[in-house]
Amino acid sequence: MYRLQAIFILLLLWSGLPIAVFASPAGSPRHIVKRGKPEYYTRNFNTISSIYKFTIFPNMQPIIAQAQNANIPEVAELFSPNVSGRIQDVGNFTNFRTSIEYFYGLAPQPRPGNPAAITAATIPQFVSGCPEVATSTVYFTISGADPHQSKFGEVITYLKQTGFWHFDSEGRVDYYDLYIPALGDFTTILNGADFNDPTVQTLARKQLCQGAQAFCTGANAQYKPNLGINLKKLLSQLGLNMLTDQKLISTLGLTSLNAGELTCMSRLLEKDFGIFDKLWSDTIVCRIVHLMLAQSDPEEHCPHVGFDGGMKCVEYPYEKRLFGDDDRLFGTTDQYPHIDRFICPDV
Repeated sequence: MYRLQAIFILLLLWSGLPIAVFASPAGSPRHIVKRGKPEYYTRNFNTISSIYKFTIFPNMQPIIAQAQNANIPEVAELFSPNVSGRIQDVGNFTNFRTSIEYFYGLAPQPRPGNPAAITAATIPQFVSGCPEVATSTVYFTISGADPHQSKFGEVITYLKQTGFWHFDSEGRVDYYDLYIPALGDFTTILNGADFNDPTVQTLARKQLCQGAQAFCTGANAQYKPNLGINLKKLLSQLGLNMLTDQKLISTLGLTSLNAGELTCMSRLLEKDFGIFDKLWSDTIVCRIVHLMLAQSDPEEHCPHVGFDGGMKCVEYPYEKRLFGDDDRLFGTTDQYPHIDRFICPDV
């Protein structure tokens, strides 16, 4: 009899029908209930999926265009107006404006010489054990997205982001703590360049300074011309000679620099180039990232491109980068001390 009962249970499991109450061998009832996912589980998954959907080219463009607005309709139901969080090792983002700029302003878009953009965002790992908290991993697919350049439609590489999310009573993200592994390797593949190469570093400094002059103007200007700095001085700082290194100087385009760009390059030669695995630092790579953000929000990010780093591109100790500002980022309440923010309240 028990064998027949076991076979009947297996048939029900295979059929997908709900299982009711069966008698155990000891005669006591055993309740086996097949449950669906809780509503909050699906809601949290859909919220995170929608956040990442806007990183796919060209979905981020209308978001970036509204970056300085207090309300952005496309993401109003996804992020709390008071959202804040940390992206390791990019930095801390303490409000709605800077959070939105991070998620969408840094998403790669096609540009001359580099057709790469995010063309898909897949969530292969997701758990949500309560309405307030979820953890996820996303895989971004980076492909050629410009039909007028090579590699159109071809996969170039992938990027991974993983971490925790906290949701408010309306199901919007109000806190996040995320991590991007191997960002340096990703950047090398994305750009097809070895950033350890001194020539590549010089070219990157030049492009940074040209961008700073183009996007940081007026009250946001960071590198005003210094009459004491000219091409001859810059070449001396770079260890180049106008006669013997003429081909390299021409390749780098150094003779086309204006006075402000010369000043910028001369001053920034005092800064380490840095690595993309540690962006929160007083380095060139940090300023490159904030120049990308300055294109949509110069008032906020041009100071970070400047020589003193604007309290963003400055040196922070290890503990500060990973653990500092938790109270400010994740809040502190009786229910949620900051260290418990990403733990379900009933645990």
